[in-house]
Amino acid sequence: MMKKTRTLLFCLLLFFVLIACLPLLLPLNSYQPQLEKRLSALLQAQVQLENIQFSYQPLPVFTLNGVKMDEGAGKIEQIRIPLNFFNLFNYGKSLKNVEVVGVRLSPAFAFALPKRFAALEQDRITLGDVLLTKASIVLEQGELGPIDGVMRFAKNGAMDDLQLADKQGHLEVHIKPKGNNIGLTMQATSWELPLGYPIVFEKLYMSGEGSLAGLLIDDIRGESYGGVLSGKAQLTWQNEWNLLGQLVLKGVHTEPLSKIFSPATFVVGRMDAEANFMYRAADYLKLFAYPSVDARFLLRDGAVRNMDLVAQLRAGETPAGRGGQTRFDTLKGKMVIRDRAVQLQSMVLEAGKFNAQGAVQIVEGRLNGSVSGRLQAGVLAIANQIRLSGELSKPALNSGNAARTGEQPPGLSVTELLQ
Repeated sequence: MMKKTRTLLFCLLLFFVLIACLPLLLPLNSYQPQLEKRLSALLQAQVQLENIQFSYQPLPVFTLNGVKMDEGAGKIEQIRIPLNFFNLFNYGKSLKNVEVVGVRLSPAFAFALPKRFAALEQDRITLGDVLLTKASIVLEQGELGPIDGVMRFAKNGAMDDLQLADKQGHLEVHIKPKGNNIGLTMQATSWELPLGYPIVFEKLYMSGEGSLAGLLIDDIRGESYGGVLSGKAQLTWQNEWNLLGQLVLKGVHTEPLSKIFSPATFVVGRMDAEANFMYRAADYLKLFAYPSVDARFLLRDGAVRNMDLVAQLRAGETPAGRGGQTRFDTLKGKMVIRDRAVQLQSMVLEAGKFNAQGAVQIVEGRLNGSVSGRLQAGVLAIANQIRLSGELSKPALNSGNAARTGEQPPGLSVTELLQ
């Protein structure tokens, strides 16, 4: 009995040794025409291979190099097919653990992939999950990617889902066939905007539909800086990259958000806002570098730090110096952003006995604007025009003689009148 067992084990070992060594003995490139035919049926495209290799990495794997599809509409650096038990015993029928490296597809070829995989043929190979590495979409204006992901297939061989994710695990994108187009959903947690300003979203969800012309994102929901946001957007890329849409924000903590732009001069409070935005660029990597934003905002129960308008109102012609803060019950206005220039228009600040109106422009970190402030305490009223200039981190406040009416109660300073 022991002898038969040893003989059986020896035969199995010899069989697997032969299987492992066979690719090293066979002229693999002689099978190239047959593989090109099978790949052409799988992808519904005319496929050409540069060459075929076999190696141990450390497991045995076949590598198809230099894959070209439909005269360059799609290119793949390598397709790696492991020589495992499943692939060995399902030869010609099904493959698992396939890895595709260096995928570069035209938009038309990429959007046609679901249809290509859905057009099943009787003897076509079915696939398990396919690992994608360095996948890109090649556009006239540049290249979208590279990114890594997993392509999943249904039991009948049709494409079921393309899952893309960043290496940190903060972002996950799912793409599914949807008629002639694709359905897209994106979920992110603790995700930092990769382009432009480093704005962080605690949670972000987007869904929409994509076509050759672009993406229509009809549902945006998220949480950022303690508040919630909702909106919609549209992204097109035919002649150039264009992103436009609307956002509504509720209850956003402005301190961490405004500190992104200036850690010294910032605003504390809770903000509600409605914004229309548009971004345009020839290259998607520069898309967020040229913003066009029109927003209306309302802040409650906060303060403007590093800027004391009341102290300057009291000082008159003498600069009050830097630092301090201007407290407010409400601060509302309009924000207009064009490229790197920010305009704060029609601003109205109310803080009990003190109120101010004005407009400010910020260009390359420098302030230029004016505020009309007024302090009313009983019969006493102080009003003045305050000029804002200097760097955003070191604002300079100047004004002329204050206009005073009424009589100040004896023994009370302007600051005490505000209490």
